Amino acid sequence: MIKLGIAVAAMVVGSIVAYQRMFNFVNTITLARKEVAWLQSPQATAANDYFWKQFHEGNYDSIPVILNKLTTAYVSNPNDIRTITHLGFTHMWALSEHRNNAGSPRSVEHATMAQKYFGESYLMNPNDTRTLSFLSSVKLANGSICGDRELLKDGYLNGQKAIREWENFSSFSLAYTLSRLPASDAKFKEALELMKTLAERHAEDFDPNNADTQAQIASIKLLLDSDQSKDRVFHNSWIAPHNIEGFFMAYGDMLVKSGNWKEGISVYRLCREVRQYSDWDYKEVLERRIVNAQRNAALFGKPVARGGSVGVDDAILVETGIACRSCHQMSEADVRRTFDGYDPRRLMVKKFYFLE
Repeated sequence: MIKLGIAVAAMVVGSIVAYQRMFNFVNTITLARKEVAWLQSPQATAANDYFWKQFHEGNYDSIPVILNKLTTAYVSNPNDIRTITHLGFTHMWALSEHRNNAGSPRSVEHATMAQKYFGESYLMNPNDTRTLSFLSSVKLANGSICGDRELLKDGYLNGQKAIREWENFSSFSLAYTLSRLPASDAKFKEALELMKTLAERHAEDFDPNNADTQAQIASIKLLLDSDQSKDRVFHNSWIAPHNIEGFFMAYGDMLVKSGNWKEGISVYRLCREVRQYSDWDYKEVLERRIVNAQRNAALFGKPVARGGSVGVDDAILVETGIACRSCHQMSEADVRRTFDGYDPRRLMVKKFYFLE
């Protein structure tokens, strides 16, 4: 009986280890967990400020200069977690909006570099689930590019782990990545359900055609301080000035792609209720989607070639050259009105990065 008990215990422990290995383990290119450095040199501060300025202006062509500046800062201090994370963001931006650089197949190399830096950032600070979410997305991208089914599985499981840790943020990250799949794919349908759940959390008794839901969307305030950071997915902020509009455009695109174009129109129209909508650089893109929703039900369902260009009106948001900018680009009106005199250090403190 004692031997049997030991054997059963060993089986249980083995099962737990296997479960943890499969569902909670995170593979990274970097192996050592380094100490986090928060204080930055003037050079690193300037490099990170340059990243934010170019990212907010939507200057995709500036990416090589951004990477040069951030990499120089990284070499000087490889423990600077903000520089490491922003290197991951920049490579992710380059990959996500590669339609803007369709003549260069080398844009796929950004997937590997983003995987390196997000993995490194996550090892240094596993409390920041954002980096795990982005790591999941680049693993899925890398696995798709190189036909690596194990990497695809690893990326998907990392995405599920991220959802368990921070559901609201990570559900969008995984759903947005999976929205590239055919509408008939089970994982696309899963992504659509994730988006539906998130939409319902923007307003009580969510119904895009209901005046009460519209009023609730109109009442959402700008996220200004780090104390609100766990709710950032439901607000616009200095980091993502048009986060809400980008979310509803992405969700509407997925509904249209699934064939439910009438509901897609209703979701698109919610963008008009957002306080910052009139200052959004991509409101005309949204308005054309409303007009062309029925046509786009067939268009968005067509496979999109990995290389080459595609117009912003000809594919779902994640497949276009504004996949990141639709949320993060700051218009001149945003600078002049919404963020005039705003100090981003109110938001970008240690707490925002889950370092305290």
